Amino acid sequence: MATADILTGQFVILDQTPASIGDRIIARIIDMMVRVAYVIVALVFFTWVPSGVDDDFWSLMLVLLVGLPLVLYTFLCELLFNGQTIGKMVMKIRTVSVDGSCPTMGSLFLRWLLEIVDVTFFFVGIIPIITTHRHQRFGDLAAGTMVIARPDPSLMHISLSEFQYAFPDYQPHYAGAKLLSLGQAELIERFVNVADRHGACDESALANLSRKVAAAIQAPGNPDSLQFLRTVLNDYRYYALNEVCLC
Repeated sequence: MATADILTGQFVILDQTPASIGDRIIARIIDMMVRVAYVIVALVFFTWVPSGVDDDFWSLMLVLLVGLPLVLYTFLCELLFNGQTIGKMVMKIRTVSVDGSCPTMGSLFLRWLLEIVDVTFFFVGIIPIITTHRHQRFGDLAAGTMVIARPDPSLMHISLSEFQYAFPDYQPHYAGAKLLSLGQAELIERFVNVADRHGACDESALANLSRKVAAAIQAPGNPDSLQFLRTVLNDYRYYALNEVCLC
């Protein structure tokens, strides 16, 4: 299936709200509590080690089962839980790439690696969080990531047109919409939602995005309207829904 890297920061400007410093600090405190609880449970477990078992073996297990997860906690959680640690889940914040996409493993690893500088050295990471536009610590700046506040679903405005693809008589307009990846569709949806929320959008960004989407799905002409993006999105959902139903 053909794919195209159509949505990056140079083509689309997404409206993402950086998480507040307070939320990030509380999330980190929660994560520290989770780590402490994990260590206590692990140590209690290791007190049940039967006598006669090789000490070197249990020392290795202690390092592998306690030490590594403890040290790699942030990296592993954000890698496995879509940019969130347990603390971030509670505070409804999330780590994303600055272009709105999911961070790569390399980005998350670099971000985690520089956590040593940001947190250990007198929490110097707070300085760039306060002074940068996207509230990024040094690890975020190096990895090209940021921490955003997840929107409250209760404040989201949903229109019936978003579910047109599920109507029995729906006819897709662009067969190429099935070529989009889930990540690309999510970014198109986010752009449309931002435009709907503000009642307007950057015309240049809209034109660039529409042109890239049209090229990716091999759509005729060069449409540059929000309605075009909505139609492509509904077509993508229609094909995705039917693919699931056929499985």
